[in-house]
Amino acid sequence: MRMHNRLVLALALGAGITSIQAQEHSYAPSDIENGRSLYQANCLGCHGNNGDSVEGANLGINRFRRAGNDEELIALIRTGIAGTLMIARPQFSYGDLRALVAFLRNMQTSGIDAPDAREVKLGDASRGEELFFGAGNCSSCHGVGGGGSRLSPDLANVGAQRTPASLETAIIDPRKEVREGQRFMQVTTKAGQTVTGKLLNQDTHSVQVLTEQEQLSSYLKDDLSAWTIVPTPMPSSLDVLSADQIADLVAYLVSLKIVQEPAK
Repeated sequence: MRMHNRLVLALALGAGITSIQAQEHSYAPSDIENGRSLYQANCLGCHGNNGDSVEGANLGINRFRRAGNDEELIALIRTGIAGTLMIARPQFSYGDLRALVAFLRNMQTSGIDAPDAREVKLGDASRGEELFFGAGNCSSCHGVGGGGSRLSPDLANVGAQRTPASLETAIIDPRKEVREGQRFMQVTTKAGQTVTGKLLNQDTHSVQVLTEQEQLSSYLKDDLSAWTIVPTPMPSSLDVLSADQIADLVAYLVSLKIVQEPAK
């Protein structure tokens, strides 16, 4: 009888473990989508679109050196990693953490770059062009086939690269989706100098940024006391432009597409 009870208990424990493992590999689509939004707002700035922008921490391969299961991964995100840029996130609810883990587990197939296909209002492109180069002051940073600042992307082909919805989001809430190659970093030297610029490259030993004065600067990490990703300097236009002006500006951006000359 005692042997029989032990066998039943072992089978029950085995079934429980199998159930937990099955649950860890089955996630609700709504959780994955919620996790995508959380990743974009909180993680993308350091880890990048593919999860591979931090040396030695490739989140896109669904293997984590410091976490063997979902609960350990949740604990890791909540508490952070001392001595690294991975800060604690105590403000996240358990549901948020589960959703973020759901996205990380499906990052290879779901991806961060799933296009935003929402329907948005498109206004008048000609008025949007006037706004871009005039009162909207967009051209002070962004060029269109030239001009603008080296810190900001040229938008000559943005209509072919982005959906209208993602362009609207970039105008209203530019911090929500920081695209690859557009992250900004602040470095502080051990001598007390602080420099902010567009992150061009970083590896185990060094960081290269394009400063706000558009100068290339390179630093050895051994000479730095801190280096951290900072929010994009692009301001929101939500309180500056009307809804109609935003629609006009989106229409103009959608129209920006490089026409390929046919091969002769």
